[in-house]
Amino acid sequence: PDSTMAERVAKKAKTEAQPADPDKLIRECMTVLQGVMAMPNAEAFNTKVDWKRLGLTDYPKVIKHPMDLGTVRDKLKAGRYATTADFAADVRLVWKNAKTYNQEGSEIYLAAEELEKEFDQRFTRVPRGPLRASDALAKAKDIVKAIRKLPNAELFLEPVDWEGLQLFDYLDVIKEPMDTGTVLRRLEAGDHYTSVEQVLADLDLTWRNAMCYNQEDSYVHEQAAKLKKFTDKKFADLMRESGHAASPDAALPREVTFEMKQELVMNANEMTSKELYGLVYVITQNCHGAIDTSHEDEVQIDIDFLDADTFALVDRYVKDVLERRKGRGRS
Repeated sequence: PDSTMAERVAKKAKTEAQPADPDKLIRECMTVLQGVMAMPNAEAFNTKVDWKRLGLTDYPKVIKHPMDLGTVRDKLKAGRYATTADFAADVRLVWKNAKTYNQEGSEIYLAAEELEKEFDQRFTRVPRGPLRASDALAKAKDIVKAIRKLPNAELFLEPVDWEGLQLFDYLDVIKEPMDTGTVLRRLEAGDHYTSVEQVLADLDLTWRNAMCYNQEDSYVHEQAAKLKKFTDKKFADLMRESGHAASPDAALPREVTFEMKQELVMNANEMTSKELYGLVYVITQNCHGAIDTSHEDEVQIDIDFLDADTFALVDRYVKDVLERRKGRGRS
């Protein structure tokens, strides 16, 4: 018995700990509701109580908040419940009203009790969570879907198949791969992004990766630049609409300080020759003027020549490389 109870508690804790997509939760709630409505003794609870036809003239005085399963179904379809708890509260109101108005032991009373137990048993399998996505995130998902339908977005729909394309240096240069398919799947899962800015950051990473790895006059670089411009405008509009004053590039430094440059140089000095090759590649693709190849035996980088956007990209690349190395060292 103790182990059974422990299993139930563990199962409940696991269910509650897992975030879920609002659309998925709505489907699960609807499945539970339809299952209860289909039971033989549920017919009286599936529609509004027609108290006038039944001659129950005192019904409105006794029952201040009427509810029925058909109304719950319609509200669920219309997206009027904010959470699964709100949905369950309305279902339980149906049973409460029935037991309040009808005598204990009556046919309706007993049916309400039986259906209440059935509902509670089925509902325990539904994770607790929101039944509405954030309006801003829902609109961000629409933007991502629109981007993916653009003719020049085909190259960015799924992760880069660097093995199939034999781009064996890809992971040396691109430390954090990203694509629009991954962004969309994360949005649909509903458990990854908490803000529009996070969605934009991943989309921006997609375009910057492509611009970093591919030469400036290449087709891929040009399309990534166009898609970045399109994305920035769409998200700037969304942020203004959502009350965000920040611009899409607000997270990037507007001014590079001496301390920031000094930290970058110190971090770069810890990199291996192979990692430095990736660093040079990043700078070459984004700010070629910062690279000095006039010396036969070495390549020199002029940190002062880097613009703010390229500096942020380079700084992130270096820190990612060192973080990954530390991670491998711990494992």
